[in-house]
Amino acid sequence: MRQHKVMLGDKVLYQAAQLSHARRFAQARQAEGVACYVVPDTTAKKPRSVRINSLTGQPYKKPSCRNGVGPHRSATGDSAS
Repeated sequence: MRQHKVMLGDKVLYQAAQLSHARRFAQARQAEGVACYVVPDTTAKKPRSVRINSLTGQPYKKPSCRNGVGPHRSATGDSAS
């Protein structure tokens, strides 16, 4: 799990898995006058393992494209007539 840190000098004030939470915490402390800063976690993400469908024993298929345009659905949502 990612560990983004909010630091005050060498002291860790806060750790968060989400960078947005660490930034929000740092902004709140800075508004109080505490000179802290965010150190994002730079470790590489672990690749996700392939999910196997328990019924077929085959891997789940990835969608052909993410925006919905393709053989399954039209971009505008209206049917071809």
